[in-house]
Amino acid sequence: MSLVLTEDHEYYLDGVKLDGLTSTIREAGLGWNADPWYMERGTAIHKATELWDRGNLDEETVDPQIQGYLASWIRFRWDQCYVPSEIEYQTYHPELMVGTTIDRLPLLDLKSGAPEPWHALQVAFQWGTLKTLYYNGHPLSDTYRNPMDVYLDPDGGPPKVRLYTQAEMRESFRVYCSMLHFIRWRRNVGLK
Repeated sequence: MSLVLTEDHEYYLDGVKLDGLTSTIREAGLGWNADPWYMERGTAIHKATELWDRGNLDEETVDPQIQGYLASWIRFRWDQCYVPSEIEYQTYHPELMVGTTIDRLPLLDLKSGAPEPWHALQVAFQWGTLKTLYYNGHPLSDTYRNPMDVYLDPDGGPPKVRLYTQAEMRESFRVYCSMLHFIRWRRNVGLK
């Protein structure tokens, strides 16, 4: 099966459009109501950290507004001895048919803004997806354990880390699934 993520951030599995994690959270009225400038900044931060992790970043090309966030990520990597096994890992939940891009494996989500309650839903869906894939024989080892959000510091300081317990992930995954089923029901009966 072939998963494709388009430039419009839409997921397709063998030509069939899937719901996306980001779009379903947005459709539920949660998250990403930020000014486009902040969204573009977040994209630039993600790209800079991705290129740094892959060893392809020319640090002289990094915008000064992004440099502090990048330094915060590098500091986290060194302080925590964190070595990602996957970077910007694209996958989907095989039962719920929702696509997602996981920032890093072992499961970690990079953030450049303030903590929000819905962040737990995002990480929980990714946790549930990895757990389902693992138990269906996918060779992801235990990358779903110890999920976290890493809130990068704009001035290059140590990031704030939000570790989630397995109990928090189970509860937040159930909440996300309920939200997803409600969204799909609302679409099916023609409600906006």
